[in-house]
Amino acid sequence: MPTLGIGKNKFRHFYNVEFQKLRSEHDGPQGISCELFVERLSSRREELALTATQIRHLAREADKNRDGYITDAEFGKLCIDHEAQASVMKKALYTVADVVITPKQRIEVHSYLNAFNCCPPPLFIVSVSILQVIIFLYYYYTTAHPHHKIYDYCAGCYVGNQLGPLMFVPKLREQVWRFVTYMFLHAGLLHLIGNLVMQLLVGIPLEVVHKIWRIGPLYLMAVIAGALLQYPLDPSVLLVGASAGVYALILAHLANVFINWAEMPFRWLRLLVIAVWLCFDIGGTVYRRFWENPCDKVSHAAHIAGGVTGFCFGVFILYNMVERTWERVVKWCCLGLYLLFLGVCIFFTIFRKPTDAPIWNNDCFATQ
Repeated sequence: MPTLGIGKNKFRHFYNVEFQKLRSEHDGPQGISCELFVERLSSRREELALTATQIRHLAREADKNRDGYITDAEFGKLCIDHEAQASVMKKALYTVADVVITPKQRIEVHSYLNAFNCCPPPLFIVSVSILQVIIFLYYYYTTAHPHHKIYDYCAGCYVGNQLGPLMFVPKLREQVWRFVTYMFLHAGLLHLIGNLVMQLLVGIPLEVVHKIWRIGPLYLMAVIAGALLQYPLDPSVLLVGASAGVYALILAHLANVFINWAEMPFRWLRLLVIAVWLCFDIGGTVYRRFWENPCDKVSHAAHIAGGVTGFCFGVFILYNMVERTWERVVKWCCLGLYLLFLGVCIFFTIFRKPTDAPIWNNDCFATQ
């Protein structure tokens, strides 16, 4: 996949560099004659950062417009043609995307779609999901009493008569691993399945494009931020669940659309889906909190922290296909705001005591 250059013409710059490898000082401004172009493709193919399928397609279609020459612009367009791709899936993605983009956007959009590959595979999201299932089942079958129902039993929250080693417990906040490990516990099978479905559905596509070294830190930072925000708001709350990470993945999709707007296929559809989901989720939360059940057990603070992490940290850390100057400014502003948010949460986490009165009242342990 092209990685050279920055700014508006990154991908075009990549293909221009490859084209220049085939030029000589004797070529005129009209481009390379197609006969010479095909000869040089054959003799210099080892120098080119192109696939074998792209090279074969270039050789076949060099004189597509029948003028006897090929220019750098024609070269770039041929490289991202449907027929220049070996993968049937890539060809299908190109075909669908072309319905909603203009021809001028094809180099950027097709290059964005080329980022979808499974090397490395989405190991982080899959591994976290498997661990969450294993830990839940282990604690359920080793600690649950016969009358406990699997669909609503918080497996691992208590081991014997003691607080479990993974749950976030305010009075044990000096055990810093709890700021992360609470994501492995869930308040029942239904809670676990809900998080797993969203996590896999939303997280795997993100990790396929943006890779483990971006999605892993984003997810873990969201989990940490969830505990850091929940504790100052109500130091009496015990916390379990992975929804802070799940919310981060969902809002990271919004960040992805934002930073790759011009290159993003189906951007309006993606935006609509995210907006509808947020409206239903936030609307349902407000209704439950203020009308249906004032003592709602769900940690909305952890959800908020996950969402803030997903968008603000996502804008900074996710792969921007074509980074423009204003996007670079926004990226660093989002990082600054996110660090400020974390700093405030850390400050209050250090100085608020577990016995302090909650800022908003919630008399039970929270699930998220």
